[in-house]
Amino acid sequence: MHVMVVADSGPLIALARLDLLRLLRTHFDEVLVPDAVFAECTVHPHRPGAQAIRAAQESGLFACVAVTGVDQFAGDHLLDRGEAAALVLAQERACPALVDERKGRRVARQLGIPVVGTVGVLLAARQAGNVDALAPLFDALATYGYRIPADMVLEALRRAGEI
Repeated sequence: MHVMVVADSGPLIALARLDLLRLLRTHFDEVLVPDAVFAECTVHPHRPGAQAIRAAQESGLFACVAVTGVDQFAGDHLLDRGEAAALVLAQERACPALVDERKGRRVARQLGIPVVGTVGVLLAARQAGNVDALAPLFDALATYGYRIPADMVLEALRRAGEI
């Protein structure tokens, strides 16, 4: 079965900061990134993760895709352009969206778009033996200012057998 996902900037940046962008291709056959999301992640080349995301795109880890109708969708749902582009593309391709931001996840659920997040990717990687432990990864994300709800962290650690 071919598994495709459309990524938003938050998870891309989080995985880039952890040097784990490669996990996307171990869990998804095809990763699509809207042009607006790619631009958001790489427009400032000195921002953390920007170079890794650009390198991942150049190596074919994911494909950049032009998306139309983004501004209208963003306005209708009060989302930023990147999130709106990710959800529009996920809806068009009938595939899950890789989104962490609460509002984007809520809109996706309202539209019937399956949602995966950074925590889900990391948990799947742990269960597949592609990462040794989740706790240090969650700690690193916290030091980068990445906020993950405590109940979500605890549930992932429990499912991974780390607590």
